[in-house]
Amino acid sequence: MMFRQLLASVLLAASVHFEHAAGAPYPQSDIDSGKVLANLSQTAYNNAMSRLAISTGTCTKENVKVRKEWRKLPAEDRIAYRKAVECLMQQPPAFTNVSGAKTAFDDFGVLHVAFTPYVHASASFLTFHRYYIHTFEQRLRNLCGFKGTMPYWEWGLDCADMDKSPLFDGSETSLGGNGEKVRGGQSPGGMFGAKAGTGGGCVKKGPFSNYTVNMGPIGARNPLDYNPRCLKRDLNSDICAKWASIRNTTQVITDTSDIELFQAMLQGDPRYAKSAVLGLAVHGGGHFTIGGDPGGDFYFSPLEPGFYLHHGQIDRMYFVWQNLDWAKRQNVAGTITMNNQPPTRNGTLDDTLDFSPLNPEKKLRELMDTIAGPFCYVYE
Repeated sequence: MMFRQLLASVLLAASVHFEHAAGAPYPQSDIDSGKVLANLSQTAYNNAMSRLAISTGTCTKENVKVRKEWRKLPAEDRIAYRKAVECLMQQPPAFTNVSGAKTAFDDFGVLHVAFTPYVHASASFLTFHRYYIHTFEQRLRNLCGFKGTMPYWEWGLDCADMDKSPLFDGSETSLGGNGEKVRGGQSPGGMFGAKAGTGGGCVKKGPFSNYTVNMGPIGARNPLDYNPRCLKRDLNSDICAKWASIRNTTQVITDTSDIELFQAMLQGDPRYAKSAVLGLAVHGGGHFTIGGDPGGDFYFSPLEPGFYLHHGQIDRMYFVWQNLDWAKRQNVAGTITMNNQPPTRNGTLDDTLDFSPLNPEKKLRELMDTIAGPFCYVYE
């Protein structure tokens, strides 16, 4: 119930010409087919590369990384990414004072648990997760020699049959398969008016079938204590179709013109009329499409390997939305606590995120642009 409640409650030179695509009316068939999203993504990419062409920073057209959807990566690149994650699960943790943290992969669970009450349905939701995914990619590089680029997962491409998703089909080029079938499933599909998932038990097929989850769940007496168990998944195509489809993704981008509403619609924030009707919305929809343990745990979900590609898609949406009207989309909205509970002041661009010991403190204004600050990437 906790995850459900939290999710549900939860300038450049004028001489540069930018393409504008947001706000135009689109045929529903073009939205549902992915044509509109593809066009918006291409426009955002072109606009970002145009900005990069006149940038005086260290990020250039020559060294910028291009993040791609999982199925567009060559098989060898998918395997290299997966092996780097497996390597991270063998490296010692930086959070040595947390009894349940046994690996460098576990560090990201510790970090997420600490920040969760402040970086969801708040002013720093998007920037936190942008810096978080970047930090994960850096650790893959620095600790495990990863040479590739962080991928993302477009949920809507797999809503017809999640068990056949190239991300979760159990092949060597996937992140492992679904959990074993548990009668009735383990996902909260019924709570949201969706069908039950198709798994629910331990992952037995493919990569990460031998992975041990070391911490959680959040409902445990001491959630950060050592609690070894198998990775469980409960893939759910119906949740994907209802809340993480191509239509859902596209309409968040096309139907919002300010950051406050954009992030509200991403999260199904019930405080806004337009987002209150979205239920899980794409953020919760993507999480619960994977489900299981720890994927269905609001606090410990980063201990699910698919988390990083899911939030890569959230960041990709943010990148596209920003770069459709860059001059007006470099700000934040909301307070510094989740759903403003307890009530707090409004967040500002000068607020900071301190990821020590994994990464240094950064102001939110430093995390606005994927081709500036600590970043140097775009989305294909």
